[in-house]
Amino acid sequence: MKKLKNNGKINFLVNIHHGYGEVLTGGVVAMHYLAYLLAKEGHNVYMFTQPQYPHENIQILKSWVVRKEGESFTDAINSYDWESFSYLYSNTVAIYPETTFGNWFGTHHVVRWLLYNSDESHENTWGENDHYFSYGTQSNLISNYKGKNCKELIAMNLYLDVFKNKSKKNRKGYCHLLHKHTSPGANDFLDELDSTSLNNWKTLGAHKYLNEEFNKHEYFICYDQLSFWPQIAALCGCKVIVMNVKDNLNAYYDYSTTPEQYRLENPLKKYGVAFGFGDLQHAIDTQHLVEGHLLEIDQGNLDTVKNFVKFWENKCYG
Repeated sequence: MKKLKNNGKINFLVNIHHGYGEVLTGGVVAMHYLAYLLAKEGHNVYMFTQPQYPHENIQILKSWVVRKEGESFTDAINSYDWESFSYLYSNTVAIYPETTFGNWFGTHHVVRWLLYNSDESHENTWGENDHYFSYGTQSNLISNYKGKNCKELIAMNLYLDVFKNKSKKNRKGYCHLLHKHTSPGANDFLDELDSTSLNNWKTLGAHKYLNEEFNKHEYFICYDQLSFWPQIAALCGCKVIVMNVKDNLNAYYDYSTTPEQYRLENPLKKYGVAFGFGDLQHAIDTQHLVEGHLLEIDQGNLDTVKNFVKFWENKCYG
């Protein structure tokens, strides 16, 4: 049985069991990046998959998908077993995303990291003394667990070293990414614009591909009002429109939401992003402010990680 370290540091158990090559979602990206940032802070980090961001303080605990007979990998993806390990009660903290039922590792210290909306079937299995951390104002908005005192924890890699505005003068046309909460009329509208779909970006070169496309096109359209990509497209020089249309009854925001309200609740999209076509001039007028703003946001996000570490240092060793 593996023993977790007892070296005066916190042992963070990050409940992530798959890498980018298996599942590439915003939640997976956030869990991997958080593990790396905690390791950079000098603490012991344990993951259940190869880290996307290797660090000397990150160790791997073996895990595997437990499938029932005839069950596909996709169907079984939230059923795992792992190698046995032991730990000190006082210095080990389990970090679970909102999709985790119960306390898999039986730790005394438990973090529920609300990256997206939770539901009662999960919440009813959580402990009374668990600690809640929210992925900024976006997850506060959509989480069903508003009654809890959620502290902020944002581990967001903005890939500022990858996405650049190449200042191309021959940009033309529209491009788009369709994700969650897309309007039923989106495809017809995008066809009228002869917009280029970037939906297969994960298999066409991932971030490098998106950087090229964002620098090639003049406009970027997104129906997912909480998507990560609008501010990145703006960083690359696109004129960005986050759609706000009447027929999208599944949108995060009511159609009556003003651009000012939207930006207040989504500070990441404060500059360079229009909330609806009627707000396009704002995106154009503020595009030059995007990079500096994202640098400030990035530092603020790192501060939430440092505060998270201080919180647990006080809990475990205070």
